[in-house]
Amino acid sequence: MITYLRRLGVVTVALLAAPLASTLYASTDANSPRESWYGAVEQQYAELSAAAERLEVSAARVCQGENPDLRQRLEDNWLSAYQAWQAVRFIQFGPIEQNSRGWQLQFWPDRKNLVGRKVGAWLDAAEVPDAEDIAGDSVAIQGFPALEYLLYDAGMEGKELSDPQTCALLQAITTYLADTTSALHRDWQAFGEHYLETPDYTATTLASAIQALELLEDKRLGEPMGLKGAPANGYLAEAWRSGHSVRLVESSLEGLRSGFLPGLTALLRQADAVALADEFRDQLDKTLLQATELPSDLVASLDDEEAFRGLQSLYLNISQLRHLLGNEIAAELGLVRGFNASDGD
Repeated sequence: MITYLRRLGVVTVALLAAPLASTLYASTDANSPRESWYGAVEQQYAELSAAAERLEVSAARVCQGENPDLRQRLEDNWLSAYQAWQAVRFIQFGPIEQNSRGWQLQFWPDRKNLVGRKVGAWLDAAEVPDAEDIAGDSVAIQGFPALEYLLYDAGMEGKELSDPQTCALLQAITTYLADTTSALHRDWQAFGEHYLETPDYTATTLASAIQALELLEDKRLGEPMGLKGAPANGYLAEAWRSGHSVRLVESSLEGLRSGFLPGLTALLRQADAVALADEFRDQLDKTLLQATELPSDLVASLDDEEAFRGLQSLYLNISQLRHLLGNEIAAELGLVRGFNASDGD
């Protein structure tokens, strides 16, 4: 695979001040919050990289000779890799901020259908694309939504993935994704010493998780559902072409459960606020269970009264999670946040 070398950088998430007690920062032993977060996120990035490699292999096999079994495996591996990205998406600082990597993995929201335009342009191009071409092009062609277009868009009906140009584009994008996620994993590992030794990253990690919940409530659910002052519009949802919008929400909640909650619990234990940790865990478990029980297709649920009620309930539960973390827990820990930086993706 192609290797992309990038300089490590640090971006602080929407933070005015974080006067957390120094005792909450001091320790970096195995039980410290940052140690817990670092190890969990390292594992999540490793899983994302491995999933992207499986996706790359699936694309190559489809191109060697498409059959229904290989096509289904490709779709399954696309969803698994996309879900692995959602699980670690609550980390919005450090290596993921380099060269807009988050946008590279997922160009969303796509209000002007730039993904469709870019995919169409490459399918009609005279030259056969490779991963270098994808690396030099727009983020709209580099990530999971572009692959979703190839796999699920109505405009692809009647077109075989084994078509030479389609196959070349499929392989180019999956190779680029595998390279990008592998580099992201390596860069997080290299980032570890700085993360563990810099006290401010406790507050930065908290603020990043709060921002992830804001994004979930306001843009990933609220806007498509028509709860933010404009009519419902399913085309604003993630993964609307494949009908997997709610499964991606579920994966983000699961990522918070496995990657963020243990460190948060350790932090609140140090602050003698275990009751808040238990309340947040219980609310997260409740919200995650509900997400698993809802239909995956958000667009279809907009026209189904019962399904829409379920989405509304999920929205309210995520709002409660956001309130617990962004208000009650943040206040307990002395975290003072600035403007909402979750506009856009």
